[in-house]
This record gives sequence, structure tokens and C-alpha cells, in this order.
Amino acid sequence: MSLLFILPLGIFLVAAYLFKHLANEVAYLAAAVALVSLLVTLCLAPWQIQLLLLVVVILSNHRRSSSSSAPVTESSLPDEKNVKLVYRGVNYDLTPAQVEVTEDEVIGKYRGQALRVHHLVKPPATSTISTLKYRGVSVSEHKSLIPVVKEQELTQNSNWSNGLG
Repeated sequence: MSLLFILPLGIFLVAAYLFKHLANEVAYLAAAVALVSLLVTLCLAPWQIQLLLLVVVILSNHRRSSSSSAPVTESSLPDEKNVKLVYRGVNYDLTPAQVEVTEDEVIGKYRGQALRVHHLVKPPATSTISTLKYRGVSVSEHKSLIPVVKEQELTQNSNWSNGLG
């Protein structure tokens, strides 16, 4: 049995490692080298190894297709109340706003369904946050160091600069 296929296999492993750990254009080059070396490895491998890989692929696809053959029903989906919401490691609860809407006229159809205009009966009350935190520092309303210039002052200054004043 020829062991010539081990050389492109080693190149594949190194290129795959580089692709996984790099995040720039070199990663794309490493992925291309890995793909080519994998194909060369499969072509140069002895028939016993090729047969073994074929059996593994067929069995894994058969197992995957048999487990996904069960239909998905609404009862198998998680309830909205039991869903755990996490964003960047912080758990939070979903509190949707209760909004009353009125449906007005039909303005058209989209994918066979009537498309209606909805208007708010009463806009939801938004909560105002008095203190915010950014990177651990409390932040309040930002006050500008530059004074606000009124429009009248600008027009008077522009008249002086034009020689009209």
C-alpha cells in the first residue's frame, strides 16, 4: 500500500488549521489549498481507505435522514413562555408591548393574503431610562460645550460679513 497520500493529507491538516485560526485574506487562500489537497488525498488514497470513507459517509447520512424524518408540529415547538432569551451572555425576559390596533381598508394582496393597513388606537407608553451605563460608566444626558447659536444671530452675522449691515 502506497503511503503517498499522507503528504497532501498533512498539507490539508495544516491549511485547515490556518483557515480556522486566521481572519484575513490568508484564510481564504488556506481554504483553497485545503480543498485542493483534500481532493488530491482522496485520489491518492488506497481503495480500502476510500471504501471506508464511503461507508462512513453513507451511514452518517442515513442516520441523519432517519432522525429528521419526524414531522415538526406546533406541539413539538417550545412555547413562547418557556423560551430562554440570551444576548451576549445576559439573560432577559421578553415583555412585548400590548398595543391595540384597528384594521382599515385592504390596500392589496401579498402572496395571496389580504394586506391591510393597521392604525394604533393608543400609542404604547415608552419607558425613559434616566441613567445609562456604557462600559461600566454611568452616562447622563450629554450637554454640548459649544453654545447653541440662534438662526437670527446667524443671519445678522452673515449680513455684516456681506457688508449689508
